[in-house]
Amino acid sequence: MKKNEYLKPVIEIIVFFAITAIVTVAAYPYIKRLADPAEREKFAAWISSSGAGGWFVIFGLEILQIIAAFIPGGPVEILSGVLYGGFGGLFTCLAGCITASFIVFTLSKKAGAPIVEKLFNRKEREKFAFLSDSRKLETVVFILFLIPGMPKDMLTYIAGTTPIKVSHFMLISTVARIPALALSTFVGSTVRQGEWKTAAVIFAVTAVTGILGILYRDKLINFSRTIGKKIKHQDS
Repeated sequence: MKKNEYLKPVIEIIVFFAITAIVTVAAYPYIKRLADPAEREKFAAWISSSGAGGWFVIFGLEILQIIAAFIPGGPVEILSGVLYGGFGGLFTCLAGCITASFIVFTLSKKAGAPIVEKLFNRKEREKFAFLSDSRKLETVVFILFLIPGMPKDMLTYIAGTTPIKVSHFMLISTVARIPALALSTFVGSTVRQGEWKTAAVIFAVTAVTGILGILYRDKLINFSRTIGKKIKHQDS
């Protein structure tokens, strides 16, 4: 493996922790207040009083972070869990993911490869070139979306240039996103409830799986490529 290939995952991990640290520092004063049961009650009352407006803000942020693929989704998902609880946050994020994925997929399907070429560099695109030649495309897409640390927003754009049907893609990508989204929203939910140890454990699991996904991304992509080829060979 070349030096640059070693360096890239290291940079991604550093960026991951940098973004996490910045968000944590910015949110710490508010998180600290949630340690007080009285403050949590006030916070819950404020959420209730904000009505649909507050929900649509989080919903919109989730859409934005998928369409603008360079924006990390973790902070939005954790905030969603803080505001609306584990299941409420999961529902909010899934609604945003479904809406954004449909927009991106449809746009990519109509515009074709040129839009993908403008948004992502050649090296990244070539890693997923095998998708257009996979007989069991749905199976491979599901595996890729299930893997932590995989660039799912970029995959949504690329999937639009493949033969996969929009209805199949929406179902597969939504189901595959649920585990990662649930981990993030339940981190937020446990923070809201003052369960700091539980939040720390869930966050640690999320961080470790994300880092492993980044470190072994290329091997996991190759594994998915191999599965696609094997299935294609068996069907021939």
